[in-house]
Amino acid sequence: METTRSYVDLKHQLPIAAASVMTDENQHEVRCGMCARELYVDEDSYRLYSEALISGLDNPFRCEVCREEYDDLAYEG
Repeated sequence: METTRSYVDLKHQLPIAAASVMTDENQHEVRCGMCARELYVDEDSYRLYSEALISGLDNPFRCEVCREEYDDLAYEG
């Protein structure tokens, strides 16, 4: 059942916010899908990141600045 959930999660790919500072919980480094800035996520989010890249999908993570820009562009159409 986990595979099905992962597939569904990957199909509904929305930009995911990630922290720009490493914490005890967010220790896995990923890159912003737009500007390649270093971001840090928890283990579950890192697994999502890995599955997305292996599946050939775009990087789902966005830094705060790029997420706002992405939202503005999506709103404008």
